[in-house]
Amino acid sequence: MNIIHAVGVKKKFGGLEVLKGVDLSVSQGEVVAIIGPSGSGKSTLLRCLIELERIDEGSIYVGGRPLVENGVYVKEKEIKEIRRRMGMVFQHFNLFPHMTVWQNLLLAPLSVLKMDKKEAEDRATEVLSQVGLLEKKNELPKNLSGGQKQRVAIARALMMRPDILLFDEPTSALDPELTGEVLSVMQDLARNDATMVIVTHEMEFAKNVADRIIFMNEGVIALEGTPKEIFENTTHARLAAFLARWDAKEQEEGQANIG
Repeated sequence: MNIIHAVGVKKKFGGLEVLKGVDLSVSQGEVVAIIGPSGSGKSTLLRCLIELERIDEGSIYVGGRPLVENGVYVKEKEIKEIRRRMGMVFQHFNLFPHMTVWQNLLLAPLSVLKMDKKEAEDRATEVLSQVGLLEKKNELPKNLSGGQKQRVAIARALMMRPDILLFDEPTSALDPELTGEVLSVMQDLARNDATMVIVTHEMEFAKNVADRIIFMNEGVIALEGTPKEIFENTTHARLAAFLARWDAKEQEEGQANIG
């Protein structure tokens, strides 16, 4: 069953067409990694799926329900209901700096879902344990490392029990040594059959964790397939050039680490 289905999605910013008619389907329990060069529309597509950006043309269905159909959005009440099925983890964490980890986690369940306080606290204990940060529950974000902040952001998304998790470059703001702890949490989620759409520049992670990889280029899905099909494809010129740049960067970083 397709839990996300997008058809002919187009999005412009001023005169710049960022998405040029994207078709995307994601099945329940599938992990989809979206890769591609900067400016190819990856993050914009993700933001459109959760209505942080509104599309100009096309349709998006979530769990079989229309979010937008032929460019026309459903009523605001329905939009809110659909958005609650999705959790999003941003590149720069977006934690409330004046709130403790615990308060960051409890805010949305109590105010938006009107969850019982004990239920919310039990859930917070569960998800903080899941990401390995229960002992940090009373800390302010400023006292956490970048990797810890991102793990808190993942825990906050999990608080709402979403059907779908969206990740927008979740490790790009982290130092390399902190990236692994975030990717480890995401790997655990994947093993537990979470439905995830991940915009990432971590090619090794995409290769090892994703069920399907989508390569975007110049506002369209240029190619998609299994990790094996994508990473062993040498006939698609744009993909080959993109992967060659990644290979060169990996080798350069490897030499720097040796030095």
